[in-house]
Amino acid sequence: MLIKIGGDTLALDGDIRRHIETEVAKLAARFPGEDLEAQATIQEEFDPLHGHRVRCELSAKVAHGRQIVVRDARKTAKEAIDEVFGLARRNLRRMRRQISIPRTPPHGALSTGTRAVGG
Repeated sequence: MLIKIGGDTLALDGDIRRHIETEVAKLAARFPGEDLEAQATIQEEFDPLHGHRVRCELSAKVAHGRQIVVRDARKTAKEAIDEVFGLARRNLRRMRRQISIPRTPPHGALSTGTRAVGG
């Protein structure tokens, strides 16, 4: 499990870094056997509509070249981190479900020995 944490001065805060590392560890524990690489970016921003907010972005790579990117902005860093990792868990769960469902060809796509004859 590889974790990179970046951003502005918020990324230097020890409590925020520990919170992100804890959430990444929980995410990795939910999907055992899959190597997880995560890059989290956290920074403050000013939105004219919403005022000062904290934006968190998570880019995670899992086995077989699958990748998710999730971002959200909230009033506090804890809220932003919790929301982003909740969305990441949901997206990874969907991704695993799509891969585990056996794909069957559409009706009529199976060849029964007939050939098209063209002129």
